[in-house]
Amino acid sequence: MKFSRFASVILGALLSLTSCATTPGGPSTGGVASVGDTARYLAGLPGTPRGDLALPRNSEAWKAHAARMDALWSVQSGRQSHLRTFRHELGGLGSPGVLFYPFGGPDYLHASTLFPGARSYVLVGLEGVESMPELSSLSAAELQRGLGGVANALRTVTGASYFITTEMRSDLSSTSLRGTLPLLLAQIARDGKTVTSIEAVGLDAAGHLVSRNSEASCPGWHIRAGGKNIFYFRKDLSNGGIGDRRLLKFVSSKGSPVTFVKSASYLMHQGNFSIIRDYIAQSSRGLVQDPSGVPYRTLVEAGWNLKLHGNYCGAGSPFTGHTQPDLVAAYANGSHPVKSMSFGFGYLLDPKRTCMIVGHR
Repeated sequence: MKFSRFASVILGALLSLTSCATTPGGPSTGGVASVGDTARYLAGLPGTPRGDLALPRNSEAWKAHAARMDALWSVQSGRQSHLRTFRHELGGLGSPGVLFYPFGGPDYLHASTLFPGARSYVLVGLEGVESMPELSSLSAAELQRGLGGVANALRTVTGASYFITTEMRSDLSSTSLRGTLPLLLAQIARDGKTVTSIEAVGLDAAGHLVSRNSEASCPGWHIRAGGKNIFYFRKDLSNGGIGDRRLLKFVSSKGSPVTFVKSASYLMHQGNFSIIRDYIAQSSRGLVQDPSGVPYRTLVEAGWNLKLHGNYCGAGSPFTGHTQPDLVAAYANGSHPVKSMSFGFGYLLDPKRTCMIVGHR
């Protein structure tokens, strides 16, 4: 296979990564595998033998990692089946030019399942964007701890349907595979897509995508896989953090987004998150969210055409103070079409009390 700056750039300095397409399971002709095969290795999927690593694919430790990842995706498969069925409720929203997912962190899994037709995904969270070391530079113990950290971090998003930031940081901070990149690569590979390139990026003041450097804000990753552009940016979405709007300019440069909000800690119910709240309400062409996203009253005031799903009875613990009485009433009085749900979503995992809001402009 032919390598293009791979060894010296992405899995070392990780400022830019390119790789030619490779056939999974094909022969290895060098000490560094393609980025696509590295993603599959992290995901616990078959590929090249990886004899360049202290834990090759035929090692018992890597086989245990693969079995652990298989088990996680087995847990997730039921929810994915429900989400695929639910896609029929989205109309044309399932194939947007850009899917904007604020507050979701590196949760590519749910974004891709609900919106498989998106050309670009823009994921935003507070989780780190540290460089990933070249795997061949790590010892067997380091690799084993790193793979364990990846699996543990993904456990919450496959089980609870969202990342728990503090737990994720704990899972990864003590390993060599820190930050969001290993998690993104593993999810993308498990989604059946081949990662072809990665670039460390940021945004300039005008919202243009630039190579990551000291001048750029919104540090992140640009991953190309399966014909998709997947962006992750580390950004504080409070008014103070997003005040220059460079992230919003970037999203808008790709067209009017469909926005997806899940398990957002009800932050947009607070005055300090009014900029991102108003942007979503005024600039999105479609919206799919749980009740922790944009307040129901804001959507009504903005004239959204809404459909309600589930049976919202109020916010669950520890967010009971954010129950929306007007949303409870909307479910009861038929203000909008209401359809039942057979699965839980976000913080409301009890199907009898869950809620999803689908909005069109």
